[in-house]
Amino acid sequence: MTMNPKTPKLLPWLAKKAGITERRATTLWLDAERWAGHRAAPGSADYFKLAVDRLLELVAAESLREDAASFGWRPWARAQARLWAVSMQVAHQGAALSARGWRLIGSAARLDQPG
Repeated sequence: MTMNPKTPKLLPWLAKKAGITERRATTLWLDAERWAGHRAAPGSADYFKLAVDRLLELVAAESLREDAASFGWRPWARAQARLWAVSMQVAHQGAALSARGWRLIGSAARLDQPG
């Protein structure tokens, strides 16, 4: 039986935004929990606040480390991926707007028919 550690729900999103794997983000979360456990009672609100704050610091450091290891190419690749995502969103919104326009034209045409 494998035991999955309890991780915050924002961890996959945070990992994707930082450009690191979920597995690495989980490792960073466990490190953050361990660090917070030395400073607050485990399970308390302060414990989780410290753990999440530490996680954000660790993820930011890991992202910078990955950027440095790529000799500057990683930020460009991530910018290109964001640009592609934005262009796809614009195309989707344009198609939805066009479809809505055609529906309005069709409903107006039905109202103009004598009947």
